[in-house]
Amino acid sequence: MPNQQYYAPIEWRDNVAYSILFNDIFFSQASGIEEKRYVFHQHNNLADRFARLNAGEVFVIAESGFGSGLNFLTTLQLWRSIRRAENRSLHFISFEKYPLAPDDLRKIVIQFPELTNELEELSTQYYLLLPGHHRLTFANNVKLTLIIGDIQEQLPQLSHKVDAWFLDGFSPTKNEEMWNLQLLNEIAMHCHSNTTFATYTANSQVRRNLEAAGFTVQKGLGFANKRNLLFGKFNQHNNQSMTKKTPRPYYAIPDFPTHNITQSIVAVIGTGISGAATARALANRGYSVVVFEKNPQVASEASGNYQGMLYGSWSAFGGAMMELSCSAYRFSHYLIKTTLIEHTDFASCGLIQLGHNTQQVKRNQQLLQANLPPEFISAVDKTQIEQLAGFAINQKELNGVYFRHGMWLKPPRLVSELLNHPKIKLITNCEIMQIERHAEHWLLHEKNNITIPDKITHLVLCNAHAAVDLIPDLAPFLRKIRGQTSVVENISSSLKTVLCGNGYITPESNGKFTLGATFQFNDQLLDVREQDHQENLANFSDILPDLISQITINQLSGKANFRTSTYDYLPLVGPLADYDQFNRDYAKLTKDKNAWIDTPCNYLPNLWLNLAHGAKGLLTAPLCGEIIADYISQSPLSCSENVRIALHPNRVYVRKLVKP
Repeated sequence: MPNQQYYAPIEWRDNVAYSILFNDIFFSQASGIEEKRYVFHQHNNLADRFARLNAGEVFVIAESGFGSGLNFLTTLQLWRSIRRAENRSLHFISFEKYPLAPDDLRKIVIQFPELTNELEELSTQYYLLLPGHHRLTFANNVKLTLIIGDIQEQLPQLSHKVDAWFLDGFSPTKNEEMWNLQLLNEIAMHCHSNTTFATYTANSQVRRNLEAAGFTVQKGLGFANKRNLLFGKFNQHNNQSMTKKTPRPYYAIPDFPTHNITQSIVAVIGTGISGAATARALANRGYSVVVFEKNPQVASEASGNYQGMLYGSWSAFGGAMMELSCSAYRFSHYLIKTTLIEHTDFASCGLIQLGHNTQQVKRNQQLLQANLPPEFISAVDKTQIEQLAGFAINQKELNGVYFRHGMWLKPPRLVSELLNHPKIKLITNCEIMQIERHAEHWLLHEKNNITIPDKITHLVLCNAHAAVDLIPDLAPFLRKIRGQTSVVENISSSLKTVLCGNGYITPESNGKFTLGATFQFNDQLLDVREQDHQENLANFSDILPDLISQITINQLSGKANFRTSTYDYLPLVGPLADYDQFNRDYAKLTKDKNAWIDTPCNYLPNLWLNLAHGAKGLLTAPLCGEIIADYISQSPLSCSENVRIALHPNRVYVRKLVKP
């Protein structure tokens, strides 16, 4: 199967890992990790630069090939060895077209005992490396953004400048693409006047390409038996290499005035999974966060189901939703398993997407033919489905795909645990009726006269469709989709995995299990209905007749609520423009959707959205909370530019102008 070749093929020769693709070693056995420290740390002057960081500063390193992760792990170790205040942070960005399988990476790094602790931290997060951006978090304010894909394609998707480059790929004679002028020009686009670089190679063509891209290049003494290396500093852009792009200022990253973290108060409205994840991402970075909930309890609405499942919108044909899902799947999975208690709050039970109709069979086959890691997806026939599910299946030709890392979880427990942080203050029974910008702060008006901080520097709306009560201009772009789940009690079920067909059914937890969920448009009532219970049961009556036939309506409880979605099914994540000013500034879009307009966007200052996740909030909302924290802290984003723009709230305003 194609996905079996997803990871980089390697072979071991005399205890040294060789890349079969490039016939080159992953590391020098003779020099171990000392070469890494000598070439990249010493020649980028990292120790001194780390020590001189000012409070609140972010230092950004990027490398051209992650490989076995030795560069990152040694840099992580260096960072931790240097004393500095807690509110300085390191962001390490690394590209990898051919990732090592987790076991192979571990086998390489375990040869260096001095990196044992760092390896353990990496190993717990180094899995489910689907194509896209992966945000990994480490103690001491360190974040790794591991980008799985071709650097030639992915580097233009990076939206942040870099302080130091590690140019580390296989030898220029064996991997020429990694060292060509086109790529080095793109690297130059992500440099500023103090950006440095270092590389172990002293290849003359590489040197000429670096100089042509605008770098001042010096030749230094190589490590051990190597004669030379190259290092230097970015000098100026080569004007001929600059890519001229049509300005779309309405998607620009806002340049809001920065606030010292210790003097910032971030208000988050809403305590579903979106609000809780956003609050936690900010609190983890040192921000003081106040979270407002209009109900007496958190997770009282769409995030309040007894059981939910971790599942995505998978497509073999790519696109923004697929890229978001790929990046978010590992992020949410790791968050859940490190936040909740296994077998109590969640279960890593796997998930089977049944080929329950012709369209789904085709979609499953397309996914199986895509280049995806084998740990992510595998084909299952009827016999395998029965073994995994622990149930006899009453359909002769049924097949499907198995997601080994699929799980069920209790969303209210996840929300509660995410909000349990000393930097987060929760205020319930507090309905915010109006928001108002006053000088440099946001004022929130609450109907019960509850005392609210008056120095709110940032405001994040995570309150689903209720956001339109605070920003009425959003109303035409959001829709409410009613859904009802059915919770079965007093019926024993031995189902061992989540099954998805027209609906879904979960394994049992504390004597209960869940079927769901209906989709109803243009229905504004939230009464729990018998006919919806019947629909949820009917989805599995042919597949699991022995189980479903035991269930009667009086054994069911349920919950009905609204999923909030946009019309393109992507959430709204990021800053938002003043609508009236937007329509005046970009009126030309009504006549020409590609009109050249360079008027800066008039954003609502320090206001952010993380909402409209529809039925996939458990998957996408946590990563989008991390993206909001990236925006607010003005640090590298944990998504590509394509995904950032696809999620940008202003896109709905643009579409209204382009297609009234």
